[in-house]
Amino acid sequence: MLQLRHPVSLLVIALLVMAGVLRSYSTPSPVGGDAPDVIFSAIRAEAILGDLLQENLPHVSGSPYNTVVRNRIVAHLESSGYQPQFQTRFHCNPMFGSCSPVENIIIVKPGLEGKNAVLLTAHYDSGWTGPGAADDGAGTAAILEIARMAADFPPFENDVIFLLSDSEENGLIGADAFARHHALFKQVKAVINLEARGNSGPSVLFETGDGNRSVIRMFAKSVERPVGNSLAYEIYRRMPNDTDYTVYKRAGAMGVNFAFAEGVPVYHSAIDDPAHLDLGSMQHHGDNAWSMLKAFAERDLTKITSREDAGYIDIFGSKLVHYPISITGGLALFLGVWVMLAIGLAFRKEFRFRQLRWGLLAVPFLLGGFVLGGYLLSWPLGRWPDLHPLEHPYPWAGRLAVFLMLGLVGYTTLKVFSGRVSACAWMIIGWAAIFVLGLVLTNKLPAASHIATLPLALFALGSVIDLFRKKSPAPLLVASILGFASAAFISFYHFFMLDVVMNFDRSHVKVAAFGLMGLAVMPMLLAFCKKLDLTWRPAKWLAAAILVMCAVHLSLPGFTATSPRDMTLMYSEVEGEDKGYIVLESIYQRHDEKYARGHAFELAEIKSGQLDNKVLRPVREVAPLGLTGVSIENQDISQEDGGWRRTFTVVPPANSPLLRLSFPKSAGIVRAWVNGELALDNEIETKHQRKVDRLQLVYPGAEPLKVELFSEATADFSMSAVTWHKLPDVLVAPFMGNWPDEARPFLYGPRAEKIQAFEFQAAETLSGGVGGS
Repeated sequence: MLQLRHPVSLLVIALLVMAGVLRSYSTPSPVGGDAPDVIFSAIRAEAILGDLLQENLPHVSGSPYNTVVRNRIVAHLESSGYQPQFQTRFHCNPMFGSCSPVENIIIVKPGLEGKNAVLLTAHYDSGWTGPGAADDGAGTAAILEIARMAADFPPFENDVIFLLSDSEENGLIGADAFARHHALFKQVKAVINLEARGNSGPSVLFETGDGNRSVIRMFAKSVERPVGNSLAYEIYRRMPNDTDYTVYKRAGAMGVNFAFAEGVPVYHSAIDDPAHLDLGSMQHHGDNAWSMLKAFAERDLTKITSREDAGYIDIFGSKLVHYPISITGGLALFLGVWVMLAIGLAFRKEFRFRQLRWGLLAVPFLLGGFVLGGYLLSWPLGRWPDLHPLEHPYPWAGRLAVFLMLGLVGYTTLKVFSGRVSACAWMIIGWAAIFVLGLVLTNKLPAASHIATLPLALFALGSVIDLFRKKSPAPLLVASILGFASAAFISFYHFFMLDVVMNFDRSHVKVAAFGLMGLAVMPMLLAFCKKLDLTWRPAKWLAAAILVMCAVHLSLPGFTATSPRDMTLMYSEVEGEDKGYIVLESIYQRHDEKYARGHAFELAEIKSGQLDNKVLRPVREVAPLGLTGVSIENQDISQEDGGWRRTFTVVPPANSPLLRLSFPKSAGIVRAWVNGELALDNEIETKHQRKVDRLQLVYPGAEPLKVELFSEATADFSMSAVTWHKLPDVLVAPFMGNWPDEARPFLYGPRAEKIQAFEFQAAETLSGGVGGS
């Protein structure tokens, strides 16, 4: 018989595993400023960051304040003994249809060999709303501190290039300019990129180049506190998100991409400032970057790309387990057969087919119960409350409700099936399911096969130990405990990983991770309960506890001053209309309804600037300000092989920070040029092939811009133009007196928009006219 003296020991194991997993999602303590220069110090980097962002203002590429920040960066580099180089140009990234002024800052530490180089990079521009202390001031400050440390360090074998790139937020423009137009990039064989998607959390390795087996080995050996999971990398590969490393990876450079991603409500908000940055995150960032820089700088960079990828996962942020994906199929098959043989031999005298039939009902009952319970909890925990879609400032009441729900479903399964399903039958079905999962993963997602092979491996190891246990009354006890502990590790690890990218409204998705843990623990619980007369009283207590936790969760604020809702006041007017709108903008549609009602904002459909597209927003009608828009001149049309080239001149108003030209998909825009620079190319292959239907010009200046469009379509179409202006203080002052403490501008921030529409005639005419409306 498989049994434990008391199932509380399983709870203790689960809690210990969860505590270890939480270490993976914690950060190291900041190292003091008096540490030796060979050790990265977040306290020193914090001082640098505070100097760069003294005014706590946004510094978008091309803005006057971005020049101020640039000059401070240069001063730090010069004080460390470097002579910075500059790459200054108006540049466009055709992947995104975005153009802006670029001022990249580059320094080089020559190596002994001097042929190949490692690139350490972060972007120093910010978004439109906040100073960007986390994204990406932390990376910039870390690089300045590392550059200072490296200045007196003995030369490495390879050159080290430090790049503080510009205009990442507008479409990876500075990185694209460096990769396409700077001679130094030809030397780059390895890239270390520092990013952020929040203001806290560990610095996670979330992306590498293809053929990463050698690089993962380097990461495992070089970094003291490695945090990374190849499943997260596989998920990221399928997401539309990009960073500067996207540019270098497309150009063939191997690399590692680090980011911290907790504290998401602060990301791109007005409070992304030094006061709200977790110094532990910056410490981890700097430790990772410095360790990998030293590793890359001493390696033969022509040999760091392998012929295959590696799968990997960190164990409690202390050790990185990694494996070549070429072995995953054979390993899963070997371990799965071992486990099934071990179970069959251990329980050959107890096995009954009748109980196996009940087990085929019990296992789906448990797994389905987890998902159904998560879905039901998603309403009180995530759908009914007013919450950020990705993060709750006080998540533990909701998490406890989820954990209690798992306990309730588990106990209900025991009550219903105890006496009908033996521990042996469940063990056969449960571990067979994990075996099948391993085979599926090795075929479909081999870099994530450790989800199944790690529990299988620990169970197999435990079965060997069980062979040497004398007079054991409980066969496979050690195997079961080790299998359960590893399954609990996988379950908790991926639950908290998903916690970073989704809130409680998707609890049914997050709890799916615990299916593995449920499959592994139930045989031991069934064996323990075999002779017990279970009642429904514990289930009632668990249900009551779930209701209490839900009530506590609902009583907690979904937004706070340090975890704010996104809410921005902006103004919009459409040329030719007799009214304008003050808009209470919330990208996530989480505006404060009480505030909106108090200031007489009413929901209305207004034009978004995307041609005929309208959006529902809380607005106040006002008299139009008569903002200056663009003018379109000198339109011409000519026929070329495969399509039509439309040429026109855009005259932007003075001092406009942004101009956006949008086209309908029916226009069939293939490529576009701005002042002869390729600005949009819909034939570029990206990880998610997407059609870009706009041109975005950041700080375009007041000089006329020549725009050329190559299109396959011949029909007439409309183009919309959105021009940004500074939001007049007098317009919004009456609304700021009782602005909620837990609301902050986000993403685009306060602004005034002028929307215009221009008509382009059909291409068959070979001549054109354009008019505004």
